Amino acid sequence: MKFDSIIDAAAGNRMTVPEGWGQGRATFGGLVGAILIRHMDAHLGADAPPLRSFTISFVAPMVPGPVDLEATTLRAGKSVTQVQVMARQEGQVVDTLLGSLGHGRESSIRVPGPEAPRWKAPQDCFKLPYMEGRSPTFLRFFDMRIAGGNMIFSGAKEPDFHGYMRFDEPGQTQDAATLACLVDTWPAGVLPMLSKPAPASSLTWTMELLEDPRELEPVDFWQYQVITDSFADGYGQCQATVWDDRGRPVALSRQTVVVFG
Repeated sequence: MKFDSIIDAAAGNRMTVPEGWGQGRATFGGLVGAILIRHMDAHLGADAPPLRSFTISFVAPMVPGPVDLEATTLRAGKSVTQVQVMARQEGQVVDTLLGSLGHGRESSIRVPGPEAPRWKAPQDCFKLPYMEGRSPTFLRFFDMRIAGGNMIFSGAKEPDFHGYMRFDEPGQTQDAATLACLVDTWPAGVLPMLSKPAPASSLTWTMELLEDPRELEPVDFWQYQVITDSFADGYGQCQATVWDDRGRPVALSRQTVVVFG
C-alpha cells in the first residue's frame, strides 16, 4: 500500500495499518509518526499554524490492523497551539504525540541553522539495498544513500554516518508528515559498531522544524547526518540534522534508541 494512501486514511478516527511496512514486529516508526501528524493536521484544519516541533513516545508496538486515533487541542493561543494525539489498538495506547504549532512573529534576533556539509553527489553514493528476508520491509519504499561515515553492522570502532534520502517512488506530498517519515528511515547511529544485525527501536523521538516543508521548492534528495551523543546499558541518545537539496537547514531530530545487541 502506498504511503500517501495510508496517511490520507489517518484523517479519520479509525484506520487500518497495512502489512508490508514493518520493522521487526512493529510498524515502521516513521510511518507511525506520519500517521499521528496527519491526524493532527486533519483535527486542526487548513488554517492551523506551521508545525514547529513534535515529540513522540513509542509506548508499544503498533501492529498491522485497526488503530483508533484521537486528537485533543490542549491550548490554542493567539500564536501557539498545543495538540496531543493518541493511537490505540485493542483499547491500549501504543503511541502518543505532542505537537507544538506556531505562527511566525517579528523579532530582531536571527541565528542561522547549521550550514550544510559538502558531500559527494547522490549518484556517486552507495544505495542501501533492499534484501528480501533480511532488510526491514519498509526499506523497499525508500531510496537511501550513504555518503560517508561507517556502514551499518560493519563492526566499526566509531558510530555515525551521513547520506541522502527520498521516497523510491516520486510524487509524494512534501509536508511535515512526509519529512518525518523520511527522517526515521535511518537506523540508530550506533549500529555500525555491531558486526551483525540486531534489533533496535526508538523509545522517544523529538523533531524540530526550522522551515515548513510545504513552503520549500520541491526537494529531490534530502541530506541527513546523525551524531551519537552517548550509549550505555542498551540505550543511546543521538541527534540528527536535515537539509534540503539547496543547503537550507530544515529540521533537527533527536531520539532515545534501544539496541538489543
